[in-house]
Amino acid sequence: MTITDIAQSFSIGQFSQVQPYFSQNIVWEIIGERQLSGIDQVLKHCHSIENYFKRISHEFQIQAVHQVAHHVIIQGEAQFHDAKQTSRISACDVYNFDALNQLVQIQSYCISIQ
Repeated sequence: MTITDIAQSFSIGQFSQVQPYFSQNIVWEIIGERQLSGIDQVLKHCHSIENYFKRISHEFQIQAVHQVAHHVIIQGEAQFHDAKQTSRISACDVYNFDALNQLVQIQSYCISIQ
């Protein structure tokens, strides 16, 4: 997989596909919410999100992909549907890879939209 493929898969929640590309020292900062440090914390959070996705209908739309050297930015939107409501978010994920194409840092910006 290219680093752009890895970033796109991560952004749409396909964590199992890209787990082999995680650095042992990966850091995932979800802006305004939490920072996860190390592969164990990141994998634990990925698994909880995957479990949530199994219980709720969702759709992702990638709107733009930007790559410069070892950095990839993914912009997109997501919709989540449950019996009571539909919620939407606008998101931007910034990915940094090392020279071996291992994912070392992610910054995720998520904003609820009407």
